[in-house]
Amino acid sequence: MSITSLWIGWILVRGSTTSSESTEVPGKRTTHVTARRPVVSGTLPVDWEQPVEIAAYHSRPQFPLSMQSGEEYLLIINNLQLDPGKSETIRLALMAEATRTTPAGCYFQNSAPLPQMLSHAHQTSGDPAHQHRETLTLKSDIQESLNSPASERSFFLFVTDGDLADKKQYTRVTGKLIQHSPRVAIYLDEQQQTTELATGLTDEIIHLLEEQVLDQLAQQCGPLTDVDQDGRFTILLSPWLGKLQGGKTSINGFVRPSDFRENVAAPFSNHCDMLYLNSALKPGQELFDLLSHEVTHAVVSSIRTTQERTRGRILADEEDWLNEGIAHIMEPGYTNRDYRISEFYRKPESYPLIVPDYYRARLWRNHGCRGAVNLFLNWCNDLDPGRRFAYHFTHHPLTGVEKIEDLTGIPFPELFRQWSVSLARQSLQHQFPVESFTTNETDIHCGRFLLAGPALHTWNLTAENQCSLKIASSASAFVHLKSDSTLNQQALIKASGFPGMQLTLIRLPQNRPRLDFNAEWQPATGQTPATDKFVEIRLHIQHPEQVPVEKIGVEYCGGYLSRSDRQPRHFETASLPNELSDPPLPQIEIAQRGIFSEQRGNVTEFQLRLPRAQLKRSARGDSLMLKAVLRTQTDQQLVLQRELKLTVQPGQRLAGAETSPRQSETTRN
Repeated sequence: MSITSLWIGWILVRGSTTSSESTEVPGKRTTHVTARRPVVSGTLPVDWEQPVEIAAYHSRPQFPLSMQSGEEYLLIINNLQLDPGKSETIRLALMAEATRTTPAGCYFQNSAPLPQMLSHAHQTSGDPAHQHRETLTLKSDIQESLNSPASERSFFLFVTDGDLADKKQYTRVTGKLIQHSPRVAIYLDEQQQTTELATGLTDEIIHLLEEQVLDQLAQQCGPLTDVDQDGRFTILLSPWLGKLQGGKTSINGFVRPSDFRENVAAPFSNHCDMLYLNSALKPGQELFDLLSHEVTHAVVSSIRTTQERTRGRILADEEDWLNEGIAHIMEPGYTNRDYRISEFYRKPESYPLIVPDYYRARLWRNHGCRGAVNLFLNWCNDLDPGRRFAYHFTHHPLTGVEKIEDLTGIPFPELFRQWSVSLARQSLQHQFPVESFTTNETDIHCGRFLLAGPALHTWNLTAENQCSLKIASSASAFVHLKSDSTLNQQALIKASGFPGMQLTLIRLPQNRPRLDFNAEWQPATGQTPATDKFVEIRLHIQHPEQVPVEKIGVEYCGGYLSRSDRQPRHFETASLPNELSDPPLPQIEIAQRGIFSEQRGNVTEFQLRLPRAQLKRSARGDSLMLKAVLRTQTDQQLVLQRELKLTVQPGQRLAGAETSPRQSETTRN
């Protein structure tokens, strides 16, 4: 993780993007949705086989939709405001007198296809390999230094929960050299002994950095600056990382951008190219992903400080959302992002994409926000035909929205719309499996987690005449508009929205397979007194006969819940019993109760039993996410998902109730 804003970034000169009612980016165009052509008396013809933009010129548009023959739509609602601490509410209402056949306060138009980014749009101001500062060179070009690293070094570390600008809040850590290689020097906090480290940890750190991480990042992003000119990248292993902010926060590693700045005084800078690691780490894929992530932060800081010297002016630190996003997409595995992507998909409307300073926005280590920017920058990377997005990103002198617009050549509102449409298609390909929504992505697994795309909110216009949603700034909500056969007419929808609202419609294909997934709490069954120690959930999955359920997934969710606390579990249906055990077992159990034939297809029922003690231990989570994997005749895997809140009483039916992310002081990577 980057702690630009948590520890010292605010002391330095950095750009900021703020907004309340206005959505303007300083020095750039407004991001309000405005009419881009004169108002017309009626909507021009549109192709409903493509996404349709509802171009509104105020926040209360009305638009008609054909609901004949069971037509259904997906409405994407984007909040283009930029203040990460502010959310807006949209209210959608079905007008009782649906006499209007043309939009009012808006018009329909097809969104223009997103052009590929052009390579020439990424021109930068020189190759940092030719800058005057010394850099850590590729392994093939380096020889063992004649001089060994210093046997002891001192480092300043912010460890309290006090004022970041107060020198007294920093502690001086003495590090003892315990291992080194041609390009890496590892120091251990003197309060620990090497025997307390995990077996093979330092060997693995040096092997990964020397053999993979340093060279790969130099090729893809750029080289590290050798700030202290000792020829090596410095690692400090310390137990302090397990008890930061006065013991309330534990992290696995961080890079402090101020360490790469020679004009920042101690203790706010160590004037060293370095990385801080938790001494409790162990070898494995998580270590590989962590080193790749954190060294990317170091490369970003190196390049920006090097550019300052060549340009003769101070550059703002990379905004937090972009800094974390680029570091995530450089990770070789998924141990540091699978749960974050899963959390974002659970509640996309709650997690802002654009957060210049996570700490000030009270979103530091919010996993949903991190999942959002990982997906966004990975999507931008895929747009680059030359696959050089990471290099152009790290060498671009701007930051924030201006940087993304300049890199892609696309105004952010349109870029955000197109990204939201691509997210929507990931959900549609699972819930509405027809050819027009299928993609080339066949792997539904991301690390330890199953992915179903962003969750959809269903609004049945026949049953309810209104719907409301709270949407965070730079976030998206996805609303499935449907009706029963009794509403076989044109519907008029009135939206009561907000400045910076962006609306897009996708018409769903008809005559598709019927899929549905419901879940409800119920009292525990069985004949023993031990049943009061358990709760049970009934799963009801409707699907075509030729599309069986082959797997059930369970995970705990919450914006600040760690990867380990989420406890993702997968159960293959082929190996499930028909009944839960009696007496109950002290762990999660699941049984397949049967497959029943109905008029619209099959229904498969499952019974899930959870120990109350486990639910109590998971109380920091907001909800329980249940996922069902189905397989079509063409071997396409579909994932359906349902969310049950953990705060309600057993026996109450649940289906995707709205919650607010809770902030937890103690978090782990």
